[in-house]
Amino acid sequence: MEHPVRDDGHVSLEADARLDAGLIVRAATMADLAVVIELRLALLREHAKNPIYRRLRPDAPARASRLFAGQLRCPSEVTFLAESNGAAVGVLRCVASAGLPLLFPARHGYISSVYVVPSARRHGVLRALFTSAIEWCRARGLREARLHNAVENETANAVWDALGFRVVEHLRVCHLS
Repeated sequence: MEHPVRDDGHVSLEADARLDAGLIVRAATMADLAVVIELRLALLREHAKNPIYRRLRPDAPARASRLFAGQLRCPSEVTFLAESNGAAVGVLRCVASAGLPLLFPARHGYISSVYVVPSARRHGVLRALFTSAIEWCRARGLREARLHNAVENETANAVWDALGFRVVEHLRVCHLS
């Protein structure tokens, strides 16, 4: 989905008429922990061929419960849930992160764990989640957002490009024997 770029080079986040009328985005709570686990593990399973994400531990659901519960309680981050007609259809995590000590900005928003269920894709869910994340960042005085995504995911690459992100570094992995 192509999004208009304003004269100042930023992506326009004006409402999209294609958003489902029943779509809402809200901050997840501890009551949503099970659905957050389900969606975030689905994201990892979807990338089962990725050299990093294919190494999912057998006890991942139990580990996820502890990890994601801590994230839901953390005041410097938010997990957004997208719901369509009462059903969870997407998730996005956003963290107010410290920047590198010698570089500006001192803090930035870090977006991660973005997943939209396949049946809800191309209906504005990602855009709604992204808009909520950007608003959350701006409310905290953050002027930059960053993210990582799987390199082999051409659709995600195109979507993030359309939303104004550009590749600025590469993550490389070397397995040590």
